[in-house]
Amino acid sequence: MRSPSLRNRLVLLTTAAVAVVWLVAAAFTWHAAIREIEELVFHPPASPHHMREERRELAHEIAEHLLVPMLIALPGLAMVLVITVGISLRPLQRLARDLGARAPDRLDALDTSGAPREIVPLVERLNALFAGIERALDNERRFTADASHELRTPLAALKAQAQVALDAADEGQRRHALEQIVAGCDRATRLLAQLLTLARLDAGTGPELQPLGLRPLAESVLADAAGEAIACNCELSLADGDATVRGNSDLLRAALRNLVENALRHGGARRIRVAVEAGQDGVTLTVSDDGSGIPAAEREAVVKRFRRGTVAGSGGSGLGLSIVQRIAELHGAQLEIVDGPDGSGLDVLLRFPKSA
Repeated sequence: MRSPSLRNRLVLLTTAAVAVVWLVAAAFTWHAAIREIEELVFHPPASPHHMREERRELAHEIAEHLLVPMLIALPGLAMVLVITVGISLRPLQRLARDLGARAPDRLDALDTSGAPREIVPLVERLNALFAGIERALDNERRFTADASHELRTPLAALKAQAQVALDAADEGQRRHALEQIVAGCDRATRLLAQLLTLARLDAGTGPELQPLGLRPLAESVLADAAGEAIACNCELSLADGDATVRGNSDLLRAALRNLVENALRHGGARRIRVAVEAGQDGVTLTVSDDGSGIPAAEREAVVKRFRRGTVAGSGGSGLGLSIVQRIAELHGAQLEIVDGPDGSGLDVLLRFPKSA
């Protein structure tokens, strides 16, 4: 059913009110004028002088009868207009009351039935806002629950290793337990850093983007990862080529660092290659490795938070690729995960749109 128009309602009610007041005033004036004219016609004055006086009095009385109803009608018309506008604005008042009476955690949609057409877009925008807030709260609750679960696991492991160190009978066993505690602290530190990164990405209104060369950024990330790569007996390389994109240096560095760390720590790679290529459709940043890869059936799931691949090495938090995915979204880029050129290993691509 089509909603009534607030504008049409105001026009109709105002026109009806003015017409009623005008008809009442006109009827009163007409009645008074007829009475005076009949008095003059049926009881004419005796002399021409009296005739002129009667006509003058008749004119004054007609003018008075025209003016007095109008003066009386003006306050009545104003009152009628106030009442009319009040009746027409009742849907807005009802909407204001509904919003004011809502509890802060009540995010169900407002009812649009019976609302004027001019108000329906406002109510629909409010409903969309409520739905967005509800989704954000659901994501926050789910993220908090997952994060608390992920944090309990390393803390429990640390406690167990600390107990082993306390009960160790020889120095070798105690040292091994302490080394496991140090490694567990490092994993917990990485997990907290990733959680904070995701929280900042979700809370931000959008990064400040500026022209950025990807090759210097890749060189910096690979230099930072060189020590861990040597420890893992992994070769890092950077292909020739450079390109400029509109991006945020800190965020893109974090994305590339996560991709390189994933290949080093969880992919079992012995060779990692980073490439920057500029094409007609945009710029592609590729991280290739010869590790165990990710099965095609799992690639859509591993970009979600706290999701780990079945063939990934232990110790991962399941947040690295979700961070990369979020950073790609903030840059208008696309994240793609494909097999390596020879069918082995993994290629992870960040495709940036062509700059305007």
